[in-house]
Amino acid sequence: MIIRIFCLLTAFLFLFIPVTYGQINVNDFGFSGQFFLSYDHISTEGEVSNEFILKRGYITFRGDIHERISVRFTQDVTIDQEGDGEGDIELRLKYALVNLTLNDLSIIRNPRAEVGVISRPWVDFEQSINDFRSQESMFLDNNKILVSADYGVSLSADLGDALGEEERESIGSDGGRYGSFHFGVYNGGGYSALEKNRNKVVEGRLTLRPLPYALPGLQTSFFGSYGRGNIPESPDFTLTGSGISYESSRWTTLLQGFWGEGDSAGLLVDEDMVALPIYGWSFFHELKPFSIPVSLLGRYDNITHRESGELAVQEFLGGVAYTFPNSSKIILSYKNREDGVPFGDAGSHAFSVITEIRF
Repeated sequence: MIIRIFCLLTAFLFLFIPVTYGQINVNDFGFSGQFFLSYDHISTEGEVSNEFILKRGYITFRGDIHERISVRFTQDVTIDQEGDGEGDIELRLKYALVNLTLNDLSIIRNPRAEVGVISRPWVDFEQSINDFRSQESMFLDNNKILVSADYGVSLSADLGDALGEEERESIGSDGGRYGSFHFGVYNGGGYSALEKNRNKVVEGRLTLRPLPYALPGLQTSFFGSYGRGNIPESPDFTLTGSGISYESSRWTTLLQGFWGEGDSAGLLVDEDMVALPIYGWSFFHELKPFSIPVSLLGRYDNITHRESGELAVQEFLGGVAYTFPNSSKIILSYKNREDGVPFGDAGSHAFSVITEIRF
């Protein structure tokens, strides 16, 4: 019901946009792209594979159709992993949204509402700090507990005025002098899934800068989700988490932890379709010790079954990355992963050479 109301409000807004704004052509849109190409050497339970692969690709169009209204379309390019089209290059929508800029209200600056296929609050923020999505998707997204984009409606804003230009040079994440927030209501299954029940997932994030002038790169975050898993049985899904991050010209780090039951897709359930209780944490670090743009990367992920205490996921990522002026990258990467119940029961390690191309 909430989604329908916001869709109707958005359509109502378009009725009052002057006709001159309706004359939009391709030249009115900004265009950008991001592709991840990789050579992977993977060993899983004694079986070895190696291949050149297109890991992911994004093609984005952005345009302003009014002084307060803009649109974004992002095509997601990937390889079909199953079905009759297995191995085919597949094109689908990652984002398809309308963004409405609202008026400032006291300390709340640059408020914006989005409707359509939009970003989810925590994974979107995490990617603004960890700029190495080409090496691996973010912690909770990679383990299918949260997703990066979904059908829904959201409201986000900065807290306080924008940071100064010199401060922004070493800080990749958005937000005002005192932080930011992002809240939304979503289908739950993600942008690549159909809605399989009538329930919605509510997700939010509040980020604060505790030392906004002395250490603007230091942020503390609180995030959470509440709803049902996206299957007909509608198992419970609850998640509460927090994180602390720091960004500077020499190093960037993010430590996060969560406590919850189930997941938004409805996959983490037992044989009675009851959500599994889990908790976990992740630590990401990027060190830039040289005068040339070379980074040393490290990340550790851990998820544990809360009742049995058994390890569900343990993954270590390491790498060396060279970053070009436009943020394109070449990464030498190593990954070691151990999966337990309910994520499977296997171990693997992989060596990769990854090229991230941005334009």
